[in-house]
Amino acid sequence: MKRPPCTLALILSLHLAFSATLQAQMGVSSAAASRTRYLANLGALPAPREVEVEQLYNFHRHDIGRPKSGDSVALDVRSSSGSAAGEAVLQVGLSTRMLGDRQDYPPLNLAIVIDKSGSMAAADKMSRVKGSLQAMVSRLRPDDTLSVVAFDSSADVAVPSQKVGDGKAIQTAISQIVPGSATDLHAGLMLGYQQALKGYRKGATNRVILLTDGIANRGVTDPEAIANQSLAYNDQGVDLSTIGVGLDLNRDLLAVLAKKGRGLFHFVADGDDMRKVFVDELQSLLAPVALEPKLEIQWGPGLKLARLYGYQPKAGERSVRLDLDNLNSGATQVVLARFQRAGAGIQGEKLTVRLSYFDQARAKQVVKTESAAIAFGSPKATDGADDPEVRKNLTIAEIAQSIKDMALAAEQRQNRKALQILDASLSTAQKRFPSRQEPDVERLVSMAETFRKVLKAKLESEDADVEIDENLIFNGDFSKGNVGFVSELAYSPPAENVLRPSGYTVAKSFNQPLLHRLHPPEPYASPVLRRGDEAVMFANAGGHDTLLMWSSTVKCQPRTRYRISFHAICLNDGPEWVPTYEIRVNGERSDPQLAAIHRYVPITTTWDSGNSRTAEIKIVRLPMAHNGGLVGIAAIEMHKLR
Repeated sequence: MKRPPCTLALILSLHLAFSATLQAQMGVSSAAASRTRYLANLGALPAPREVEVEQLYNFHRHDIGRPKSGDSVALDVRSSSGSAAGEAVLQVGLSTRMLGDRQDYPPLNLAIVIDKSGSMAAADKMSRVKGSLQAMVSRLRPDDTLSVVAFDSSADVAVPSQKVGDGKAIQTAISQIVPGSATDLHAGLMLGYQQALKGYRKGATNRVILLTDGIANRGVTDPEAIANQSLAYNDQGVDLSTIGVGLDLNRDLLAVLAKKGRGLFHFVADGDDMRKVFVDELQSLLAPVALEPKLEIQWGPGLKLARLYGYQPKAGERSVRLDLDNLNSGATQVVLARFQRAGAGIQGEKLTVRLSYFDQARAKQVVKTESAAIAFGSPKATDGADDPEVRKNLTIAEIAQSIKDMALAAEQRQNRKALQILDASLSTAQKRFPSRQEPDVERLVSMAETFRKVLKAKLESEDADVEIDENLIFNGDFSKGNVGFVSELAYSPPAENVLRPSGYTVAKSFNQPLLHRLHPPEPYASPVLRRGDEAVMFANAGGHDTLLMWSSTVKCQPRTRYRISFHAICLNDGPEWVPTYEIRVNGERSDPQLAAIHRYVPITTTWDSGNSRTAEIKIVRLPMAHNGGLVGIAAIEMHKLR
């Protein structure tokens, strides 16, 4: 069969050249893995929500057999002994068929949406993006359809929906895109969808690829509104993949958009990432294999699930179900879990794995089921799984989990604990792979060691910058109730369903009484307990304007450095509800800092008193999209630094 001028062999050779170095696989979302590596290279610690454990241990290609002839997905279930007595490791592996001849694949209808805001001029981002897009155009078939939209404070069609042909006119149009001003992401995305609909073909791969380096700050900026309007186009058959560049991203929005749009979410940090996205993503776009895959693991009463590494499962009494991302061509993926005996003397316990998906090639629903006997670790087991592939993947998953746990501890200013978490996983990895010759393990080990150096530097700085004296803020722990501060919100004593809009109360817990009847009855007690009578300021504090949550005036010493801090929590689900806070002291403003969903995080700043003898301290919630939102602030402290 005659091939187009740029053959699939060329694409695969480029992919293999790249993969030989990083062992990265194609056709999977890689944003969390790339961004975590990027932060390590910068000497910065990731936020816990940025570390997606499953992406980190699925970044490399797995040694899993490909599907048999006529099949699209292979299911590989392995049980191996664990690191301790009475412990076992389960690995569920998936692999999809490799690409065949490109002429056999459905046609492509792509709309590329490029952020050309002013920040894209930095670090040569725009020229690298344009070069990658031009290379991608050269790999498309003449009959494929392509459009290009560019946006800054407004959106314009750089290339209207058209056949690729020889691609030269499209490449010229891309070369003429230059950075502009602000970021109207919504306008660019909607215009991209409209172009994709103009070129829509039933049976084709109809997809928008959104590339941005910033946060929407013009036009529609509400993440929920953007996601809902995007989903409406997804429901019409146009899918979406998202690509983030740089640090200043609405990562949660891009991830949600991609997931709802049945596409991948990538983070681009360097030329290697560019190639992975614009070569590997292109290949997977040509041949999606399994749509809406669901994986269910069931076990008997003799087993207890100790840990599932990553993912967000739906848990039953003795089962978990995972809604996986769509599976693309040439991909491998594993799910790892540790099990323990649920009782003494139990042997030979079995579990069942069920995979269901819609087979794109055969246009029908497919269900695969496999059972596995569990092999428990012996009393002398110390070095992990006895299956070499499971052992490698388990080690990578444990390091990935330790990076996430480290990030959580560091966010809570428990740097010594964070360091201990990393040390434990690095010690285990050293025992299992003493020669450090396994490149996939070494990639995570090097990342963890870099984070360890950052933590060591933080601890050394803390030792030289010690808080001294008692907390200077009267009733900063709210143990005395609603006294010692002022707020723009209206106070009500704690009672059932008391948290009306623009109101607050002070209570030891959220659920006794339940302060808001539409919220799950969790306690959300103060994270800093010294005497046991600490309380929390719970508030219903949404709104589009700046809000003074709490303010008090404190005596201080001139020419003295102080640390002011508090802990903040968001009780609502979804990143769009999370408030951003500033600490203001005598008019000086801290950096804006985010709260977190369902857990407390520290908000902190340092302040030099200069000639001041008093400090007017304010906790200010910055403008947000929603008119409501349940939050809590606790443990407000001011300490002199030595």
